[in-house]
Amino acid sequence: MKTFFLVCLFVCMAHFATAAEPVATVYDGAVLNEDVTWHGSILVRKFVVVAPQATLRIDPGTVVRFAASAGQLPNIIVQGRIHAAGTAERPILMTSDQAVPARGAWGGIVLLSTEKRNLLEHCRIENVGTGIDVRFSTITLQTVTIVQARTALLSHDSVVHMDGGAVTDSDAGIEMYASEFEAKNLTISSCLQGGAFHKTSILLASSKITGSRNAGLSADECRIRVSDGDFSDNSLGARIQRSEGQISQTRFQRNSYTALHISDSPVKVQRCQFSENMRDALRTDDDRALFLNNAFTANGGYSLVNNGRENINARLNWWGTTDQSLIRQKIFDESQDKNVGSVHVLPWLNEKPPLMQ
Repeated sequence: MKTFFLVCLFVCMAHFATAAEPVATVYDGAVLNEDVTWHGSILVRKFVVVAPQATLRIDPGTVVRFAASAGQLPNIIVQGRIHAAGTAERPILMTSDQAVPARGAWGGIVLLSTEKRNLLEHCRIENVGTGIDVRFSTITLQTVTIVQARTALLSHDSVVHMDGGAVTDSDAGIEMYASEFEAKNLTISSCLQGGAFHKTSILLASSKITGSRNAGLSADECRIRVSDGDFSDNSLGARIQRSEGQISQTRFQRNSYTALHISDSPVKVQRCQFSENMRDALRTDDDRALFLNNAFTANGGYSLVNNGRENINARLNWWGTTDQSLIRQKIFDESQDKNVGSVHVLPWLNEKPPLMQ
């Protein structure tokens, strides 16, 4: 009787284990020439190509695993359309099939010349080479998380919209070339490089870039608009060169080196807070930028450094005090180095701007 009971128990346990771990549907070097919907458990070997006339739909709660073989990293290549719409309760997971996957264990999702309504929503992408690689395409990412990637998001000549979501613990967070990027409520954290943009239109609203071991944000020849941002605890907060636009109501805090470095860029910086940065708060190489209604407090280095020969207009800012001698001690200009221009700070604000209270 005891033996019979144990056999029955074993059979029941095996049944429940099988029910909890459904057999995966396998795609091995497949080309999807018509619409396909994935659900449950999916295993990708080599690649899956979504042909121009096809749509790949991925249902909520689907787990897509990628199996590397013979030195080939598997990926999804989209020429048609991808519509991966998870929910908060049932997100979509894309990851390696390895028990202990390493960064770059699979290739990623590649969009090639598709301007259809591509969508990833409530998706988590892990342990990937390039999480999402967008080329001459358009995609919307809503509450998408990319973790432990070599490059989380890469874009060439494309349009990318992000709402919510996070990029974390990756070598490169976001890299964009000749693209349009609009993001709100985005967090980029603990990456080697936060965001690097080249000849790109950038709109960042209510977004945070923190813990970057190099620069939080680097923009070269870009159109940039940042509002209600947070660049904190990076090595270098942000570097803007040969760009135009504005940065407003943004916090630069506790960065290890310069919080914001601007060069050859007509950028308006207003109502921003520069506080507790270990070295200089703001550095500029010329007089093309405008600094207005900002607050500078408790920075380890200078509040503002003039690196160039031109005079800098920095009037109507709050320097943490109304004592002129203390204000001037935190300004680097011709009074310290005759080879650079002066910084005009009078008149200054007598109190912290209301929006930065």
